[in-house]
Parts: sequence; structure tokens; C-alpha cells
Amino acid sequence: MPAKQVFPLSKLTEAIENVINSHCSKVVWVKAEIVKLNHYPHTGHCYPDLVEKKDGKIIAELRGNIWKSNFDLINNKFRNVLNEDLRDDMTVVVQATVTFHSVYGLALNILDIDPEYTLGELAKQRAEAIKKLIAEDIFDANKQQLLPQLPKTIAIISVNSSKGYQDFINVIENNPWGYQFQYKLFPAILQGERAVTTISAQLEKIKHHKKVFDAVAIIRGGGGEIGLSCYDNYHLAKKIAQFPIPVLTGIGHSTNETVSELVSYRSFITPTKIAEFLLQEFHNFSQPLRENIQKITAGANLLFERQETQLSRVSSSFGFLANRIVDREKNRLASFRQTITSESKAVIKYEAANLKNIATSIELLSPKNIMKRGFSITRKNGKIVTNSATLAPGDLVETEFFEGKASAEIKNTESK
Repeated sequence: MPAKQVFPLSKLTEAIENVINSHCSKVVWVKAEIVKLNHYPHTGHCYPDLVEKKDGKIIAELRGNIWKSNFDLINNKFRNVLNEDLRDDMTVVVQATVTFHSVYGLALNILDIDPEYTLGELAKQRAEAIKKLIAEDIFDANKQQLLPQLPKTIAIISVNSSKGYQDFINVIENNPWGYQFQYKLFPAILQGERAVTTISAQLEKIKHHKKVFDAVAIIRGGGGEIGLSCYDNYHLAKKIAQFPIPVLTGIGHSTNETVSELVSYRSFITPTKIAEFLLQEFHNFSQPLRENIQKITAGANLLFERQETQLSRVSSSFGFLANRIVDREKNRLASFRQTITSESKAVIKYEAANLKNIATSIELLSPKNIMKRGFSITRKNGKIVTNSATLAPGDLVETEFFEGKASAEIKNTESK
């Protein structure tokens, strides 16, 4: 029996490398989906996980390599054509060669990516989302919601540091007519794929308090045209279309409206325009009211003057009896004037009480009031911890109470 011939692993991988590099070095165009981009900013290199799916199942998978110089060129092309960065969950056509490394294995060395193909895919997904929403008869559902004549309480989905949010608040709070609004911020990521999940989650929170709010404002602004494809997402657009109160969108861009904007109650080119719209709604109500009050006051004063003049004439003609009649008529007119004044004050007092009740309702939802009842907030690296699975022994956490904070080191964790 002949002796076994044993080869070192390196010899085998070297042989595989020689075969692949000799016979598979041709440049080819390949269609695939980027499941995860795996971009490393400190080196600039990128190692995307590429797959092909059929009926939702992965039928092929391969790792890619994009070196820094190529990645910068490709990403700039995507920004110019798609107004998007290269990211996860994109269907792409790549120009590449097949390579094999003894340690890192088989990979596609990506030289270029055609953004025009991806643009077409995004347009296709957008068209499909619109078609599905129309077929489900919900495309115009949010437009059918009733916006109150005076929309006073607004739930805002944005980021506190967003320029668009700051512009909105500045216009609302510094309006020259002194109109008062109540609003609450629900923070969310405003661009990229995570925007879909975070905006959807905040809409769910607001839905639980839909009786408190008159409208929802989704405010982006200040981010330019980058990262807008998330607003064409079918699931986010469906949630907006079916939302039980009016949704106002101010995403801040100048290109075609996204699907989320198309299905919203009303869309605006900037967050500032949303603020101006809300002020105009107040103005449309208050201006005629002020004009009518002025007309009533002027008419009443004119009537008083005429009656007083007439009574003076009667008084001079009928002496004492006329004076008694004059006094009685003056009292009646004074009572009439007082009635008008008191009823006007009652209307103003009612609206003020209404606003106060709404402000109280919103205040009850604040984190401080919740913590006052014994709850606390735990953060790791500044981010709120909601699941013990995100913690590991040795992690440092900070817990915020109603009064004060405390720091601790995690010794062990338990999961349900």
C-alpha cells in the first residue's frame, strides 16, 4: 500500500490561488445586494457582504473588497447621481475581479459600481410602494383626517440639534401676534435606513396619545438631499397614510416629493413653512374675530351715542319723568355693554383654560413626572438602556433619578 502524500494547507491554498488568479482574473459586471457595507473610516477600506436572493432566500453569498481610493470615487458618484451615500440594503451592479487569498479566502475585488442601476432600482421600489398604497386604498387616507381650526398641540418628530427643528421653534415662539402653541419633541433618526424604524416607533408612541395632539410634524431640514430614500419606504409611508391624526411633513429638499410626503396630510418644502402654515391657521381664525369685535364695539358705541342723544332730548322735554326714563335706559345700555364685555372675556377665559389643560396633559407625559413616581433612566455611553442583553459585566452605567444621578459597574445581567 503506497504511503499517503500529505500537503501543507498553505500549499493547497497556494494552488487554489494560482488557479483562480490565472483563470478568473477577467473583469466582470456582477449584480448583487449589499447586506452590510462594513466600511471602516479609520482605514477608508470597505468589505461589503454581497448576496443574491430568490423568493426571499439567499442563494449566493460572497465578500467584497473596496479599497479606499476606489471607495471614495464610488461614494462621490453615488452622491452625485442618487443624492445618497453607498449603504446597506442597496441593490448594485459592480465591476470586479475574482480574487483568492490564502488567509482571507475568496472575494470580489470591486473596482467600480454603477449608480445609474441603483437609481433605477430605487425608482422601481418607489413606484411599487405607491402602487401598493393605492391598491390598498390608503394612499389618501391621512388627507381625509380632520385638522382642527386651531391646531394648538403638535407632536414633533425630529432631532433637538436639527437646524430645521430650531427654525420651526423660532418661528412658532417668536410670532408677532403672540399665538401660543403646545408642542412635544419625539426624537428620531432622520435619514438612512434607521430612520424608517425610529420614525415608525415614535409614530406608535404618539398614536397612544392621539387625543392629546392635533397634528404630527415630521421635521428634517438642514440635511440637504442626502439620505432621502428612506422616505420612499413602503412600510413608513403606510404608517403615515394610516395615522389617525394629520401628519405634516417638512423634510427639506427641492426634488420630487417622497412617498411619505405624498401620503401625508400636507407636505412643505421646509420646516419653516410648516410653522408659517400653523400660524396662518390661527391668523385665519383670529383676524376675522378681531375685526368682528371691532365692528361690534364701534356699532355699540354708535348706538349708545344715539340713544344718549335721544334720551337727552326726551329728558329736556319731559322733565323729571323723562329723567327717570333716561336713567333706566342708561342702566339698560350699561348692562348691555357689560354683557358684551363679560361674554367676550368668557370666550377668552375658556380658550386659556383649554390651553392650560392641554399643557397639563403634555406635562404629565414628561420623563421628569414619570421618574417622580419612582422610575429611573439608565444610560450606557449616553444611550438609554432598555434591554439587559445590551449590557455585559464590567460595563459602566449611569442611572438618573428624579433627583440626582448615580454611576455603577455591571456585575452580572439576567435576561427574560
